[in-house]
Amino acid sequence: MIQILILTLFFYFFPKEEAYLMFNWFFCDKASLLLNFLNLIILLVFFSMMISPRNYTLLIFLWLDMTLMFTSSSLMQMYVFFELSLIPIFLIIFSSGKQYERLKAGIYLFFFTLTSSLPLLISSLFLLNNLKYFNESSIQLNSKIFLLMFLAFMVKLPIFFVHMWLPKAHVEAPVYGSMVLASLMLKLGGLGLMKVMYFSYKFWMSINQIFVSLFMIGTIIAALYCLLQPDLKILIAVSSVSHMTFLFCGLSTFFNESWVGGLMMMICHGFLSPAMFYAANSYYVRVKTRSIYFSKAHFSCHMPTSIFVIYVINFCVPPSLNFFSEIFLSMSLISWSSVMIYPIYAYMIFSMFYSVYIFIFSSKHTGCVISQSPLVLMEYSVLMFLVYFSFFSSLIINKFMI
Repeated sequence: MIQILILTLFFYFFPKEEAYLMFNWFFCDKASLLLNFLNLIILLVFFSMMISPRNYTLLIFLWLDMTLMFTSSSLMQMYVFFELSLIPIFLIIFSSGKQYERLKAGIYLFFFTLTSSLPLLISSLFLLNNLKYFNESSIQLNSKIFLLMFLAFMVKLPIFFVHMWLPKAHVEAPVYGSMVLASLMLKLGGLGLMKVMYFSYKFWMSINQIFVSLFMIGTIIAALYCLLQPDLKILIAVSSVSHMTFLFCGLSTFFNESWVGGLMMMICHGFLSPAMFYAANSYYVRVKTRSIYFSKAHFSCHMPTSIFVIYVINFCVPPSLNFFSEIFLSMSLISWSSVMIYPIYAYMIFSMFYSVYIFIFSSKHTGCVISQSPLVLMEYSVLMFLVYFSFFSSLIINKFMI
């Protein structure tokens, strides 16, 4: 563990030469350090789980790729590590999945991510050949270039309307595959969007009204879909889509509060989402189903405090980091347009409903109660570890934002 920590710090503090060149402006900033902190914490969680040596190797390779991507100093480096991350997650889904549909999930994953990443490669090569220095006057580029760059990160985040690959990948992936996919790989899209938006400020401000209006509707639809979803794993995946789409809308306003709130949401989601998948897997191991309806008797008997706290954090109860992130994002959207208060209100209400829906419905007693073993110490420790960081990582981010 000491060697891994030293390696992470090395990648962060390694000096970057020619910092003002166009393809070296992707400096290793505070956001990159915080995401690498998340990367390291999730790796520690995996060390406490029972995983085969082969899959441990894939997870270590994926962790190293995430570290290099978060600390990449150029757009081409980011693209290379961005694409390399597909290999281990595909192998994890394909080799460790328990259903025949895992092949379809892998195809969806590759189809959506590779077809959207090809325009990013073309745009990166175009910028590499036409621009050397990054300054305000050098980026009066064709708007199609920026749209192509945004597409890859929007699919990877993912936002609503281009999210179809995510529920399939989560359903077929083993628990550690879902955890690394939700906690780390989705953050590739978030960090990429933040960096590309930074140098396309003028272009994005000219079109953000269309995108914010469209994707706020998508945020509400995703939250509504969660209310109708009986599969616990798909529900968690679609709730991630709803949160990430709201994050995208907030970032599009370009207020300082939106960028701080976006970073907070990425960090909190990185701890909260794997905790939810881990809890869902604990139920699946005991009752052999992901359906909320069939597992409600088990929920009513073995609802530990840690899982209750996870549901509470998911609908933004203070002082969780999720609460502060949505406050910052909501403030930026309302400052951008007062009309946004109505879709934000609908989004928050529906988000609260589907979190409370899981807890209340699963606590409903039935005549036949399934007798199952309670959460073992290892499972409880992992959940409490993730819950702790979901609550108190706000102190760390507050320190970095000063």
